[in-house]
Amino acid sequence: MNRLFFIVILLLLASCQSNQDDSYSSFISDKDVQHTLQLTPNTDIILPDWFNLFHDKDLNTLLTHINYHNLTIQQAKERLIQSRIQFNIQTTQNLPLFDASGEYNYNKTHRQNSYATDIDLFKIGFDASWEIDLWGKRKYLSDQYFELMKKAQYTLLNVQATISAEIISNYISLREAQELRRIATINLQLQKEIQQIVKDKYQAGIADELSLAQAQFTIEQTKAIIPPLEANIESYKNSIALLLGVLPQDLPVNLDKYKENIVGKTFKYSVKDLYNLPLDVIRTRPDIMASEAAIKSQDAEINLAITNLYPSINLSASFGYIAPKINSLISSQHQNYGYTPGITTPIWHWKQLINNVKLQKHIKEEYLLNYNEALLTALMELKNNITAVKIAYETNSYQKSAQTKMKTIMDLSRKKYENGLIEFTDIATAEQNLLSSQTNVIKSNAEILQAITAFYKSTGGGFNFRNK
Repeated sequence: MNRLFFIVILLLLASCQSNQDDSYSSFISDKDVQHTLQLTPNTDIILPDWFNLFHDKDLNTLLTHINYHNLTIQQAKERLIQSRIQFNIQTTQNLPLFDASGEYNYNKTHRQNSYATDIDLFKIGFDASWEIDLWGKRKYLSDQYFELMKKAQYTLLNVQATISAEIISNYISLREAQELRRIATINLQLQKEIQQIVKDKYQAGIADELSLAQAQFTIEQTKAIIPPLEANIESYKNSIALLLGVLPQDLPVNLDKYKENIVGKTFKYSVKDLYNLPLDVIRTRPDIMASEAAIKSQDAEINLAITNLYPSINLSASFGYIAPKINSLISSQHQNYGYTPGITTPIWHWKQLINNVKLQKHIKEEYLLNYNEALLTALMELKNNITAVKIAYETNSYQKSAQTKMKTIMDLSRKKYENGLIEFTDIATAEQNLLSSQTNVIKSNAEILQAITAFYKSTGGGFNFRNK
């Protein structure tokens, strides 16, 4: 009767399980995303190899190597492996534990003592222990580690997206510096040709020393542009090597040689594609998904804190043999066994357990705020990058038009100077303006590529995660 009463009490306690509501909602809906970005809803997903649209073989080769040696990605992979192992460990915590033990005990007291005796004792046995999970504590722990595992997975995807974008950005900057060096070298040759014309005129007495000095000054100015570009080129190559996790000499491609420079001409891209995005493009970004997993993990933490308010029930048992001689150890007369059921219930913890529940709920509130802030930041980032691509193309159109006009001005100025119709100051100014306009076009071409890269990164870089 007493046992039956005890079991009924346990079942009544079990009915008090936590029903913590783990639902939450974002203050940014798909409709908000569509309206803010003016999207034309599209179910097509962005792939991680979106950069193939640049049609640059060297860039493609570099990006196929990022998962091999990049140290940041390797660290993220290790954290994912660790989280999987932790989850696997936790899923077995609800199972009984079994241990085997063996012991030999020898004790001798001095013979002068009236109670002197020798003890020679051998022990062998098995122990089992089990905490009965009436309130779902183990389930909540498993849920928590599962969400932490998902967070590690999303974090890895986010790292891959970030590293990919950084490699692309550094590659574009490298090609930009190389193209600017090429243009400076071409202009240097042009300025040397003009200097020779001035020199010939000076020797013929139809040009003064001032014009000759100005021609030499222009050459020296252009020469001064090249060394910093060389330094930038070396820096970008080293940055790419660092991102790939290799030494510069071990890069999979020779970055000093290329058939066609990616920034040498304006990249053709349909601006309409900026608006053909899935409505969940923001919510499925890996960093947003990681933030969401943190919230779900905290939900489990709240439930765990609640279960600590309830009693814990343990059951332990042992079976073995105890004998004074090892040769008679395994026998029925030396058997030793027992079991111990127990219950522990919190009575007075000075509100520590209740306050811990409140604490975990407020931590969740902070995570929710972080999640919504991350959503809003991602939305504004994508909106800014859409605008940046559009502006980059508009600016590029003006820069190319200015370059065309400046080329015409330079050609006319050179002819007029050769015919003695203008002063050298005019052609020197035209030379500098031509170099400036060519430089601006190359920089503008690079800005378009950088803006497109930033746009795809802000969509998730193709590493978006969708629940099936």
